Amino acid sequence: MPLTPSNKNLACWVVVAAFVVLHLIYINTPFVNLEWAYRQGSLFFITGSEDSLADYLAYQANPLTFPYLSSWLAAITDPGAYFPYRLLALCGGVLLLISLLHYRSTALLLIVVLNPLIWIYSGRGYSELLSVGLMMLAFNPAMPALLRGGIGSLAGMVKYHAWPVILLHEGFIWLEKMRRTEFRGWRNTNLLAITVILISAGLFLSLYFLATGIWIYPAHFSDEMSGFTPIDFLNNFFGYGFFLSGMFFLTLPIHFTKQAWQLKAGLFLVCLVCAYLNSNLGEMDFGSFELLLGEEIVLLIKAGGFWNFLLCCHYFWKEPRYRTKLLTVLFYVAVLSVTRPAQRYLIFIIPLWAILITQCLNLPRLIRYGYILCLVPLNLFATLYQVNNAQAASNMAEWITQNGMTADLGAIHPHIGNTAIHDRESSFAVRIGSAEEAGVLHSENIVIFGKSLRTYVLKPAD
Repeated sequence: MPLTPSNKNLACWVVVAAFVVLHLIYINTPFVNLEWAYRQGSLFFITGSEDSLADYLAYQANPLTFPYLSSWLAAITDPGAYFPYRLLALCGGVLLLISLLHYRSTALLLIVVLNPLIWIYSGRGYSELLSVGLMMLAFNPAMPALLRGGIGSLAGMVKYHAWPVILLHEGFIWLEKMRRTEFRGWRNTNLLAITVILISAGLFLSLYFLATGIWIYPAHFSDEMSGFTPIDFLNNFFGYGFFLSGMFFLTLPIHFTKQAWQLKAGLFLVCLVCAYLNSNLGEMDFGSFELLLGEEIVLLIKAGGFWNFLLCCHYFWKEPRYRTKLLTVLFYVAVLSVTRPAQRYLIFIIPLWAILITQCLNLPRLIRYGYILCLVPLNLFATLYQVNNAQAASNMAEWITQNGMTADLGAIHPHIGNTAIHDRESSFAVRIGSAEEAGVLHSENIVIFGKSLRTYVLKPAD
């Protein structure tokens, strides 16, 4: 039986509430994957420690906005806990879902909220989700232009990647309006929002430079942000394309028709060759899922993902109302492809791709909800792996501390950070290995569903 509008609204709010509750369950677990650097940034504002600031700037190219905002929460709660530094990311996830409520689509909310990148980053102390949540709020055309521009400006101050997405989206809408009106009424709300963002961005970057001496990002990140060749650009564009569409594999079935099957088959062979030639020039891996995948499976995911990406672009282009969103995605991916790639940057266009899928493609309910059911165990595994990984690293660091030792934290340094027990010159080191190895003083095992996936061992340094 079809849901009434009121029931749809209720179902959407249930999704939002469940999202918050499930993340709160593990929000105070130990840090993982450089979250500690954001805490160091916050501690600079709380304590004034220059060492904390140096730690943050050594590992993060992002502005200090997110650590500054987090420092207020940490100061009024517990700076030594983990949850204050993650609350804003969770709030960003909630803002993202609220921005999608006007579509009145439970499937859209579930597809977005259960996307592995959205789910994981909503529970971590990173700046991405707060920025994305603000960015999506700024997309609301019913909002006054000045307010949209202001919120969009703040989104980019949290993480710069929001600015190109908003400017591209507003710019393409403005161009489409100009095309339809033959450039009459060009001083409209979209242009006003763009102007507000550009002025705010210029002021923020200038003031940030005056306060920190940093222009956009610390100088030691320059090599990662430049020096890419046209071949690197194509390689990265392929990587972003397969990764984005590969996450949304629910669209694959619509391509398996007799219509133009020779062209589709030929296109897949081209994608297969590109997948074989593709290389990871940054952080375009599959994270914890790589422990479950073999090289052959990864190759098929790359080829099938980009094949799906190209065919979906073809379908989306047929819907004139949504061409601005498609063009925003394509140009944003092109901008990303000229610098060091990282899959987490796709977080900024995952909501747009999900909107395109749910609004442009008439997918059967079985496919939509079958896909959603597939995402549940994937996210459960990813969450359990990160939580257990962080706990194992924390346990190892605690054991070293309790025994009055120092060690090259090595394999667990991304999770623990620059603590007093970390000494690269120490005669002991933490590595990934086996508890059965000779000379192991202590080991911590990561076990998911009864399967051992990784073991950290403390042993004499090589």
